[in-house]
Amino acid sequence: MSRWGLLLTLLSLGGFGVLGCGGDSPGPINPVPTDGGVDTKTGGSEAQKPETPKPGGPEQAVRAVLEGVRDGQALPIWTFLPSRYQQAINQLIRDFAGKMDAAVWDRTFVSLKRLVDVIRSKKNLLINNPGLPLRQIDQKQLDENWPALVGLFETLLTSELKEVKTLKTFDGKEFFAGTGTTFLQQLRTLSASDSTDPLKQLASSKITVVEVIGGDRARLQIGSSSTGDEPSPTRQFILIDERWFPSELAADLDELLRLGRTSVKAMPEAESDASRQRWLAILDALDNAAATLEKADTAESFNKALADAQLAVIPLLATSGNDQPRSSNVRTSITVVLQGAMDEKARRDHIAALRVLAKGDDAPDVTSSNDATTVILTTTQSIQSIVDGIKFGKVTRIDERKRTITVVPGQLNKPGS
Repeated sequence: MSRWGLLLTLLSLGGFGVLGCGGDSPGPINPVPTDGGVDTKTGGSEAQKPETPKPGGPEQAVRAVLEGVRDGQALPIWTFLPSRYQQAINQLIRDFAGKMDAAVWDRTFVSLKRLVDVIRSKKNLLINNPGLPLRQIDQKQLDENWPALVGLFETLLTSELKEVKTLKTFDGKEFFAGTGTTFLQQLRTLSASDSTDPLKQLASSKITVVEVIGGDRARLQIGSSSTGDEPSPTRQFILIDERWFPSELAADLDELLRLGRTSVKAMPEAESDASRQRWLAILDALDNAAATLEKADTAESFNKALADAQLAVIPLLATSGNDQPRSSNVRTSITVVLQGAMDEKARRDHIAALRVLAKGDDAPDVTSSNDATTVILTTTQSIQSIVDGIKFGKVTRIDERKRTITVVPGQLNKPGS
């Protein structure tokens, strides 16, 4: 599958984990609920345990989702979720809306729409830009489908998500049937433009029930219709609310919902002036960034404007939601600016060294211009630990407030400097 096809597949299914979250694991099939999460165990009292398996079996449940994607219908993805997750997602979004300042939320979508307009108008500065990862995607297809890709963002930015009043009554079933389906149909059009049409191929994936245990647990093997020497890994499914569902995805959803509830609970009330001012500062920075990007007319000026925007916005985002000291297990952003021109090999080596220091799995965001490279790390490490570990250059500036480190590669830090 081409990178383009892989991108389309991930966009449509990656967020839902329909094909599972990996192969077999040594742990039990039944996930253990996290504190405050949704109880996904199939055991328990008779009132909690489904009396009979859902008719059709787990393979039909997966097939319905894949065929829905093929046909551009998003509702089967929502239907695939057990009812407790549907209820929990609806409630989480409504609780978020209850604490969100309506004026700030409305302006957020205005600012994001302006950035999407920048993406549309600056296509030639984004495609084949050596400083951006878009260069790794098929450039011809990217150029031909640019308007359609921008349309995906516009679908979300003009949907019911843009207003707090509609979020307060959010219903996932209606969202997936409406906006979700529009979004998926746009993806289907993009997929059809690829010679392999990866989303259409999903519906022909071979689904094999390897084992059924006790009527409420099963192992499935989900792979392409083509034969290969190495079989695809098996996925563990359990019955939750009379729906067959991947056990690993259930555990992941429990944790995501728990984190979501914790975040919403920690949000200041909508009328909080401090919260409003923090968000307005972020939106001001976004608007300033958009204005600078709109004026850029060369790849160099565009990349510099993008790097400056990241320096302004990322630290604000990292500190916007919490005035309390961050504990060591909280992931935050640290921006490292590598000053001076460098060849591609040196740049890759420096980025690799920073990734080791960050001790995380996430790839950093990287933006390059003629005279600087900006690397944004997502890490649980302190800013001082990153500084102490930099051996490939001289640290010339540390900004704790903005969480930025400036480094001149090739120079050495002198003891005591």
